[in-house]
Amino acid sequence: MQFQQIQIKKYSKKSGNKVSFIASTDDVDRYSDIIDQKGWLLNNYKKNPVILFNHNSQSLPIGRGYPRIENDKLMIDVEFDMEDELGAKIARKVKSGFMSAVSVGFNPKKQIERRELPAEHKYFGEHGMFFQEAELLEVSVVTIPANAAAIAAKQFHLDSLLT
Repeated sequence: MQFQQIQIKKYSKKSGNKVSFIASTDDVDRYSDIIDQKGWLLNNYKKNPVILFNHNSQSLPIGRGYPRIENDKLMIDVEFDMEDELGAKIARKVKSGFMSAVSVGFNPKKQIERRELPAEHKYFGEHGMFFQEAELLEVSVVTIPANAAAIAAKQFHLDSLLT
């Protein structure tokens, strides 16, 4: 497993602090599922770009996200709500390295069981689903991600999230 470092940039008070995360890859996740990164549907998410904590949709968002596909990965810049107590707390934990993972909440639009793919298909497998299209609903900062590669990206600046 390759470790990556976090990049947290200081922005104006209006834009807050942002952290870049790898939100999804085409790696086999802990449920034996794979999401085709070319199949992400992002338009509706961009209209309601919520960042949650541990997929808790009953709680208010802790930030907002700016997703994009880059190098065959779903990347997201997370702007933490530093005026929100939980948002600021999670931002500090990310900055300090106590948390570094995200997870996607999505609505499957087109999928097939991996064992039903042709044996020579790149994503063939005995278990799990292959999601060819998925609508992104939310992204959560989580303690343990389904996709082990869904972690903070790049290098961080230690002084950027001081409150």
